[in-house]
Amino acid sequence: MTLFLQIAVSVIFFTNKTLVLAGKKSGWLVGVVAASLATFYFFRIELYIYTVLELGLIVLMGYGFLWAGQKRPRTEIVINSITVVAMSVMTIFVFAGLMTAVEFGSSVGMLLGTYFLTHNRISWGWSLYALAHGLAAYLGYHKDQQIFADFQVASGIVSLVGLLKTR
Repeated sequence: MTLFLQIAVSVIFFTNKTLVLAGKKSGWLVGVVAASLATFYFFRIELYIYTVLELGLIVLMGYGFLWAGQKRPRTEIVINSITVVAMSVMTIFVFAGLMTAVEFGSSVGMLLGTYFLTHNRISWGWSLYALAHGLAAYLGYHKDQQIFADFQVASGIVSLVGLLKTR
């Protein structure tokens, strides 16, 4: 089961990044599917903070699919609140020793990268994604999750292409 989840999460998240890079709104919906599967995958490989992170990503990617680019004050308050809560939880976890600095950096990069991409701060979003995918690749190799780690490297390259497109 873990191998199936590793492959599915890796391929679907890579597809998410390529669709977002191509400017396809459906990329965010694909991201919701990937993040949903990833909650189970990360739980199985005992990366519990990533399990929590994926819940935040489900909300942000759903927002990207449904409302990104629209000025909806109530929606923005909810999205900003969820982001602040997730960042606060991660900060508490890292200072309590429940999360490594690498996990923290990767989680913050994924969360804020998604936030910035859904809010048209494209350079920030792709930069944070590139950092986050590099750190996630390191973690994947460390956890002997070769396929996941390799796809993180590929997603990091997609992120760098996205960053170069903004220049």
